[in-house]
Amino acid sequence: MTSSATCPHIPYPAPRDNPLDPPGALSGLSGELAKAVLWDGSEAWIVTSHALTRTLLKDRRLSSNPASPGFPMMTAASKVLRNEPRSASFIRMDQPEHAHLRTMLSNRFRPVDAEALRGVVGDLVDQRLDALDGATEADLVPAVASPLPASVIAKVLGIAEEDQEFFEDRSARLIDRNRTMDEVRAAREELDAFLDGEVEKRITEPREDLISAIVHEQMLPGHIERQDVVPMCRLVLVAGHGTTASQLALSLMSVLDDAPTRAAVRAGGSGLVAVVDELLRFHTIVQFGLTRAALEDIDVDGTTIKAGEGVVFAIGAGNRDEDVFAGPDALDPDRDARRHLAFGHGAHQCLGQWLAKVEVEECLHRFVSRFPEATLATPASELSFRHTASSYGLDALPVRLQPS
Repeated sequence: MTSSATCPHIPYPAPRDNPLDPPGALSGLSGELAKAVLWDGSEAWIVTSHALTRTLLKDRRLSSNPASPGFPMMTAASKVLRNEPRSASFIRMDQPEHAHLRTMLSNRFRPVDAEALRGVVGDLVDQRLDALDGATEADLVPAVASPLPASVIAKVLGIAEEDQEFFEDRSARLIDRNRTMDEVRAAREELDAFLDGEVEKRITEPREDLISAIVHEQMLPGHIERQDVVPMCRLVLVAGHGTTASQLALSLMSVLDDAPTRAAVRAGGSGLVAVVDELLRFHTIVQFGLTRAALEDIDVDGTTIKAGEGVVFAIGAGNRDEDVFAGPDALDPDRDARRHLAFGHGAHQCLGQWLAKVEVEECLHRFVSRFPEATLATPASELSFRHTASSYGLDALPVRLQPS
């Protein structure tokens, strides 16, 4: 049996040597279990292999509940969840409670539901691109990447357009690891107060939106308590905005920086679907990984993860596992990357993955079609990346829309 004392110990989150690659400290682990020393001096096991990630993310002996002993807290602000785990909704719950709440949304986020929204998404993309007509330069983060997913998720939830700036700002605060616990709590409370007001409106004035469906199909019949409705809506709002915004920014950067990727996007069809999977694999915007805590001892090839110990899944490293993806550090638009881990794996796999993919597909294809000669105004390596946000992305993406 291998003890933690004989395993390599690395600081985590570790700095990136290249902004487009996972931390170099992870690549030297060769998929083996290691111990991570977290920002607060606590330790957790770190998993970097693709196969072991898929296996353990399905293991019910690992808890998603932040109140579980040993649960890794990746930021000072995230510790607010330890005392209030239900405030994160079902994403931080174990079975059967997780399945009970997730099922209430699952029939709204199927592939067929995402396809039904493709036209709406396309129209929202065109609105953003129309605003750029005639311009020679633009910053695609505030112009496209951030507001587009905000508009989409606002449509899904039934939130007025004039409230988008408010929830974009509060969502950004919730995923920034530089924010203090008080700042995160304040942003969450403001967002929750807003959403509670939306829930109250839907009780007497139901609409054709997700909040109304939750209220009238789940809350009023007694399948869910009102105290759990707001966290569920917040989860959909934040997860549906911040992560997709980050993926869009990085994907647009890659399309502008890599000719074969741009060509695949322009061609559309199945090639576009494939290249979006590759972009999801290559960038893996969940940069601090997925966190769990062991409820029981778990043997992993002779190494014991003991009950009460934390586990961090560095899915960015798993998506660069050469045993699964040949030449993993290259962006390859011809690669079959469907086994990527960008959306996680197992029971907690991202509920909104199909909608997110539709958004990225429509945005990339329409942008390249509208601005075929657009180029980066700043080399990719010199862009400002969001190293402190849980969703890795860009602070800005300056582009030249027309040739100079």
